[in-house]
Amino acid sequence: MPGRIPTLPTNIPARLLRLCLPKSAHHFNVKRGMNMLRKMICLLLLSAVMLTAFAGCSDSGSADSGSREVTLTEGWDFSSGFYPVLTPERSTTYGFYLYAANFYETLVNYRDGKFVPGLAESWDISEDGLVYTFHLKKNIKFSDGAEFNTQAVKKNLEAIPVNLGSYNGSYGTVSAIINKVVEVDSSTVEVHLKTPYYGALKDFTMLNPMAMVSPNAFNPDGTVKDTLMTATLGTGPYMYNGATDGTTYTFVGNPNYAGEKPQVESFHVKVIPDADARLLALRSGEIDLILGASKISYDAFNEMKAAKGYSAIVSKTATTTRLLGLNVNKAPFNDRNVRLAANYAVDKNALVSGLFSGIESKADSLFDPELPYSKVDLKPYEFSKEKAKALLQESGWVDSDGDGIREKNGVRLSGEIIYMTGASMRDDLALALSAQFKDVGMEIKVKGMEMMAYYAETMKDDFTVSLNETYGVSYDPYTFINNMNSKLKKDMVAAKALALTDNGDARIEALNSAADEKKIQEAYDFILREIHDNAVFVPISYMKELALFNNGKIASYTFNGQPSNVDVAGIKLN
Repeated sequence: MPGRIPTLPTNIPARLLRLCLPKSAHHFNVKRGMNMLRKMICLLLLSAVMLTAFAGCSDSGSADSGSREVTLTEGWDFSSGFYPVLTPERSTTYGFYLYAANFYETLVNYRDGKFVPGLAESWDISEDGLVYTFHLKKNIKFSDGAEFNTQAVKKNLEAIPVNLGSYNGSYGTVSAIINKVVEVDSSTVEVHLKTPYYGALKDFTMLNPMAMVSPNAFNPDGTVKDTLMTATLGTGPYMYNGATDGTTYTFVGNPNYAGEKPQVESFHVKVIPDADARLLALRSGEIDLILGASKISYDAFNEMKAAKGYSAIVSKTATTTRLLGLNVNKAPFNDRNVRLAANYAVDKNALVSGLFSGIESKADSLFDPELPYSKVDLKPYEFSKEKAKALLQESGWVDSDGDGIREKNGVRLSGEIIYMTGASMRDDLALALSAQFKDVGMEIKVKGMEMMAYYAETMKDDFTVSLNETYGVSYDPYTFINNMNSKLKKDMVAAKALALTDNGDARIEALNSAADEKKIQEAYDFILREIHDNAVFVPISYMKELALFNNGKIASYTFNGQPSNVDVAGIKLN
C-alpha cells in the first residue's frame, strides 16, 4: 500500500495557508486572481511542504503503510453530545447526527427502497395495524457490555418521547402514538400503537430518534445521563470514549460489535468550518476524505475529480429536494398569481447545469418520484419570464417608475429569502434566485442565518420565503407530509402546504391512520396536486450526496441506504 500522503508543516499559520486558496469556493482555480505576493507566499509554502514531506517519508513511511485509520472532516463540533435524539432544543447544530450510523443501529433498516433487518431479524404486523412484533437478534451487546434485549428496546422506546419533548411526533409519528411496549420474552417485543399509521415501519428505520442505546445511558425518568456527552453507547461498529482535543475527535472499533468487522479500525473527525480550508486539508493530506454535499462546492468537486490522486463519487439515490417555501399567509405571496410567477421565474435548468454542475437534477414536484407514493402526474411550471410577468401584470403589479421593480398601490413587490448558513452552495443559490426574481420585477433580498436563528424566524411565521430542503430519505415523504399538519406547529414551512386546502389537517390525520394502499395513494395524489396547483413551494432540484477522497489511501467508498449518513464501514482501503 502506498505510504501516507505527506502533511503540511504544523508551524505554518493557517492565515498564510489560506492565501493559497481561491477567494471563493465557487471558483476553485489558484491560477486565477492571484497577485504576485500571493504567488511568492505559495511558492515558499510549497517549498516548506516538500522539505518536510521528504524528511518525513524516510522516517515514517513504513509505519504508515500498516495504518487502518482515516481522517474525515466536519463543519461543526460534537459539543451537544452523542445521544442520537437531536432536536433544535437539544443542539444548536446537527451535532454528530450524520455520524450516528457508525455507533448506533435501529430495529429495521431501509435500503434501496426496501425494509431489511436491523437489530430485529424479523417482524410481524397485526391485521389492524396496531401491533408491531419484533423478533430480536440474539447475542448482541452494546459497547459498554450491556445486553441488547427486550428490556433495552422497551427502555429506549419509552425514553424517546421524554427526550424529544415538544418535538415528539415531529421526527416520525410513531413516537407520539405508542400506547405500550410489551416484553413477550427476552427476544420478542410488541409495540402497541394508539392508532394505525401507514408509515410506522419507516419510522422504525430512523436513527433520530429510533436508534437503540444502552439502557445504562438513561436515568430512571427516561432522561439521558451525562455519560453520553463524552461517549457513545450503541451496538454499531465504532465507539467514542472521549478522545478529543476540542477540534479533532477520535473513534475506535467497538469490541462488542456482532457484525462484519469493517476495514477501517479507527477514524478521526477534524472540525474545519471553512469549505476552502477543508479542501486544502484534503490536498495536503491532513484529512483523507470529505463526505457530504454540504461540505464542498460543485466547482471544487469537479476540480478535484479531474486532479490526479483523488476520486470523486456521487450517490445514485437522491437525498432531499431543494425548495423555496412561500408564506401563503403573508403578502405578496398570499396572491396565487405571485406564487405562480415565482415558479415560472426560476430557471431550474440553468441552476442545475451551472451552480450544480449537472450533478443534481431538476425538480418538478415536492418529492423525488422514486420515493413511496410520490410518482404523481403533474404538469411542471416550466421556466418562462413572459408567463411570470403576465401573471404579475394581471394582479396589478407594474413597474411605474422604471426602476425594474414592480409596485401596486404604492407598495413594492418585495420579500426576503431566509436560509440556514453553514452548507455549501446555499449562499450562491440564494443570490442566483434573487437575481432571477429581479428579472421579472420582484425584489427578493437574501438573509443567511445560523441554525437556531433560522428556526426562531420561521417559528414566528413572519417570513416571506424560505430556502429549505425536505428531510431526507429516512423521513421523506412520511414525516414531511405529517408535519404539514398545522396543529403540530413544528415546521412552519411545511405547515403552509395545505393552508389553503379545506380540512387540510383532517386530511393528514386521515392519511396517517389509513391502512388500504389504494386509499393512501389517493390521499398522496390529492395532497401533492393541491400543493402543486396552489404553488405553495418552488421545487428546485433533487440533491445527491458527494464523496471526495485520496485514492492513494482509500480504494472506494459505498454510500449506505441513507446516503446522507457518514458510513465509515463503507470505506475500503488500499
